[in-house]
Amino acid sequence: MAKFQLPLPIIPDELLQETFLRSSAKAVGRCMCLNKFWYRQLRQPETCIHHMRRQKVLDQHVLFHVGYSLLLMGSDSLYIVNAASGEEVNVQHPFGVGIHGWFRIVGVSNGNICFKFSRERDDTRLLVWNPTTQCSREISDPHRDHGRLFFPVYGFGHVPNSDAYTVIHMCKRDIADAYVFFSRYCSRRSTWFHCVDCLPGVEKIDPNSVFNNGQAYWITGTGDSYATPKSVLCYSVEDESFSEVSIPVGAIYTVHNLLTHKEKVALLAHTHNEFGYVAAIWHLNEDADGNRILEQYCRFASRSIRENPILFVDDNLLLLVNNSKERELLVNYRYRELVLTEYDIKHGTRNLLVRRAWRYPETPHPITVRSTLKYFTGMFPV
Repeated sequence: MAKFQLPLPIIPDELLQETFLRSSAKAVGRCMCLNKFWYRQLRQPETCIHHMRRQKVLDQHVLFHVGYSLLLMGSDSLYIVNAASGEEVNVQHPFGVGIHGWFRIVGVSNGNICFKFSRERDDTRLLVWNPTTQCSREISDPHRDHGRLFFPVYGFGHVPNSDAYTVIHMCKRDIADAYVFFSRYCSRRSTWFHCVDCLPGVEKIDPNSVFNNGQAYWITGTGDSYATPKSVLCYSVEDESFSEVSIPVGAIYTVHNLLTHKEKVALLAHTHNEFGYVAAIWHLNEDADGNRILEQYCRFASRSIRENPILFVDDNLLLLVNNSKERELLVNYRYRELVLTEYDIKHGTRNLLVRRAWRYPETPHPITVRSTLKYFTGMFPV
């Protein structure tokens, strides 16, 4: 007796597309491995962009880089923490830097992480890596042509509505020098574009950057030790031009961070006064004449002004507190912990997400949180 076999149902393309958009990046990555047809379909730029927009709502994580003193750069670690559940995952970075090497995070965009690393002292390289697809691309570092006497800053992000990304490098011969050596890497052409720009009045540029809607942002400083923030420096990838937005006097606090909040670039300023710790959020908006200005969005009480990065997930703050205290009763033993707390601005409540403690007697060095960034899993190519 012959076996009767029902034909496989034909699933409409629209239903398949919606199924993939609702699936995690890891599940979609497995489907890409089925055959060349699925690989081509799921690697379309439109599919990657729509999937990332869904992931930003459903799947929010925090990527943080933890290390010890500068003498132990080879022992640094990467962790990805789920911002909703607090689940922690150790990330094995795709390069081995060894005991004499080091690395730092340049930026994160659409699931791709850009690193600057060195395996042997000053032999620096850049690397773009996608932890989901495990694909990476190594890029030459233009700063190798300038040497130690120059002050470098970087930026990394994707071009809007595209799967192409941009890496930006700037350096100055001297802080007081108005001329900036500028380089921009385009992933589509796999090459660097170099030029020299004149930025009068721009002295020190903070190395931490924010990339939003095809534009990179840095904070510039002035005054004694260049500790007083002066402006927000902006570079537009589309227009290939720089612009500045002055920081209002009311926003000049003790510590400043650039971040994104409600899809806008925001300046988080926090300080300590007679009422305790105070923080304020300033959004980068446009006035009636189309000029960019910083407007105060809200002001709230803060617990600490430690210089660890602070970032937003939805409308809440994620505070990183790096505690280091010595227990005198135990010889050569230190208790160190990293606390990740969610702070609801509206209700003033805190929710503990992660408490990670290190108890290594053989490494009597304080823990340093080198960088903290929002992270979303994605399928974008490198």
